Formats: sequence, structure tokens, C-alpha cells
Amino acid sequence: MSRPFRLVSLQMLVGALVICSGCASAGGGASESRRLDRSVITRDEMLKANFVNLYDAVAALRSAWLRARGPDSFQNPSIVWVYIDGARVGDVSALKEMQPRMVNTVRFYDGPSATSRWGVDNGAGVIHVSTWSEGAAGLPVPDSTRRRPPAVRPDTL
Repeated sequence: MSRPFRLVSLQMLVGALVICSGCASAGGGASESRRLDRSVITRDEMLKANFVNLYDAVAALRSAWLRARGPDSFQNPSIVWVYIDGARVGDVSALKEMQPRMVNTVRFYDGPSATSRWGVDNGAGVIHVSTWSEGAAGLPVPDSTRRRPPAVRPDTL
């Protein structure tokens, strides 16, 4: 009776070792366990490849972002809009004026999520550029979003 008991305990030991080795190998390094987010381009990715402007970076890394997808019409063609820190600056050609070193992340929002965030005219998608600080030097920001100094009243001088 001791022989079958040894066989069962040996099988249990081997099974436990297989399970433990599987758990240990699944925990890999931080870079292995992190999943690649296809909707984001980071500053590090752009600087590593030495891109001249954001348009070149997006064209090389995620070229599908530059084309409108979905139903379209001749009278009202769909446009992928570009936003910088929440302010609309234009279509994808606006990316040609931006330098990668001034950008924190570039994120693509598909039609439904862009429409829910920015409105119905963003159905083709949005490329959202996040800078290190709002209105970082070297990035074109529309006049309507620039901060103006507070008005000085004459009685406070």
C-alpha cells in the first residue's frame, strides 16, 4: 500500500512544481507584463526614432489614424480633427507644425468616443495631443484658448 501512496504523492509534487513554475514565468519583467496600447504614442517612442514633426511620427507609427473611416459623403466629407490639450487646432496637417519633444502623448479617439467627448462633428475620430504644459512653447494654440492676464483696475494701483 505504500507504493501507490508514493506514486500519488510524487504525481502531486510534480503537478505542484508545474503550477509554481507557470506562475513564476508569467510574472516576467515590467516591460513584458505591460500591454502595448495602440491608441497612444508616447514622447519616448517619438524621440527614439528622431522624427522631425508629429505628422511624420503618426504616419510611421500609426498611419491608420490619419485617414477617416466609416461612411462619408461628397457634400460633407469626414475629417480627422486634431486637438491640443482639449482645443481644436485643425485637421491632420496641423501635426506638421508640432515638434515631438514638446509633446507628452498623442492619443487617437475613434468616432464614437470622440463624438461623446467633443461633439457630433468628430465622427471620423480625433487625434489628441497632450503637451507637458498647456500652450507649451513651439505649439500652435488658437487665440481663443490662450490665457490672458487679468485686467488691472485703476483703483487697485
